[in-house]
Amino acid sequence: MTQEQEERLVAEVMDNLQLSEDKERTIRRYIRRAVDKILIYCNREDLPIRLESTAAQIAEDMLVADHVVEGGKDVSSITRGDTSITYGDGANGRAATVDFMKNYQSSLNLFRKMNLPKDVES
Repeated sequence: MTQEQEERLVAEVMDNLQLSEDKERTIRRYIRRAVDKILIYCNREDLPIRLESTAAQIAEDMLVADHVVEGGKDVSSITRGDTSITYGDGANGRAATVDFMKNYQSSLNLFRKMNLPKDVES
C-alpha cells in the first residue's frame, strides 16, 4: 500500500464513520491490518485501486466490531402489538471479526493471484 492510498483510506473511513482527528492513529492501525489481510489472502504485494473501498469497509467493520467506534445497534427482535424493540448486546461482534474474509471473499477472489512454487535451479 502506498502512502497516497493510506491517506485516501484514512480520509474515507474518518468521513464514513464521522470521526474526529484524535482517532486517526487508531484508524491507520486498523487500515493497515485490513490491507494486510487482503494482501495475504490475495497473494499480492500491491493493493489495486478497485480494492480500496473494500479495504475501507473491512477497516470500518473491524472498528465497529472491536467497539472502538459506535456502530448501529443490532435489533434482535421486534414486537408490533404494543410496540417493543429489543436490541442485541453486541456479543456477536467478536465472532464476526473472525469471519471477515468470508464476507468479502467474492470481492477478493477477483483479485487473487496464484501462489506458484518457485523454480529451484539445479
